[in-house]
Amino acid sequence: MTSLKWKARLVIAALAATMSFASQATADRLVSIDGSLTEIIYALGGEADLVGVDTTSIYPPAATELPDVGYMRALSAEGILSLAPDRVITTADAGPADALSQLQAAGIDIDILDNTPSLAGLVAKIQSTATAVGRSEAGNQLAVQVEADVEQAQRAIAEQLGPLNVMFVMDGGSRGFQVAGRDTLADGVLDVAGFTNVFADIQGYKPLTPEAAINANPDVILVFHSQKSLDELAANPALSLTQAVQNGQLYNVDDLDLLSFGPRLGIALQGLLERMTDRS
Repeated sequence: MTSLKWKARLVIAALAATMSFASQATADRLVSIDGSLTEIIYALGGEADLVGVDTTSIYPPAATELPDVGYMRALSAEGILSLAPDRVITTADAGPADALSQLQAAGIDIDILDNTPSLAGLVAKIQSTATAVGRSEAGNQLAVQVEADVEQAQRAIAEQLGPLNVMFVMDGGSRGFQVAGRDTLADGVLDVAGFTNVFADIQGYKPLTPEAAINANPDVILVFHSQKSLDELAANPALSLTQAVQNGQLYNVDDLDLLSFGPRLGIALQGLLERMTDRS
């Protein structure tokens, strides 16, 4: 090989190295505000760009080691700006609006993604996140896999449980139970699972009374954010007279990540099925 050819190769290699370094140097410093988006970014292999997350970003565990910018509904622009991000990616649930406006005024790019709690909404969220972080192809692959996981869980639930009337309850401790109506993540996950939400006629979360629970009389009750045992929950006057409790169809689902609407939704649904069919 001639000296000229060697020199040409060295120049090409040097240019490639320079371009690679420049690409890394100009990579976005990214703050993710929504646990599901953070999980998606990790699943896409984009975690190296993350410089901060919000308090809902608890999975994977490595995300909790990043700087925390606070709760997604009570953000401080100053705390986010202190991380010198180039881009903030979040959902329409984030706020307050003034904090987001301050970030935009400071020249921060903000992607506000839809968070519709449905399978189609999750697929769109994965693809939108992937586009925002420059990983569209990985996003397409992840979306296909997540959709397949959820559909497999849906088939198994339909075969083993069939249609059920379900009540989803948040345990507010001293504030009592709050029941999930429409336009909530809980209502969305019940719909994805193929269940009927017995409180779909109300919007958001509302306090649960014994009378309302008895009138709804669900087949199954799912309880979230409770530190109580199932026996304690079953003895509560707001639940005790329902057929769900009397038939032993009361479940604490705090550990199943049902409401994250992230890449593990299919796994969460499969976990719910296993819990509801465990006869041990």
